[in-house]
Amino acid sequence: MEWLNFYSNTYGTNNQMVSGLLSEMVIDEQMRLYRKRELYKEIDEALATKNREAFMRLTSELKAIMEYEKA
Repeated sequence: MEWLNFYSNTYGTNNQMVSGLLSEMVIDEQMRLYRKRELYKEIDEALATKNREAFMRLTSELKAIMEYEKA
């Protein structure tokens, strides 16, 4: 009986750890998707106002996100 309690506690802890990691992965992905959407908007604004410096900075950030997603 003691062994079953020990096993179920360990199993529960592992499930919590895996659930926590999966939650972090989902949150991280959603944050990246949100930032990409915002970058596209900001890049459009930079193009519309012919702000080269902002355009270069924003496209550089977008490229970095896309490279991270490829890995």
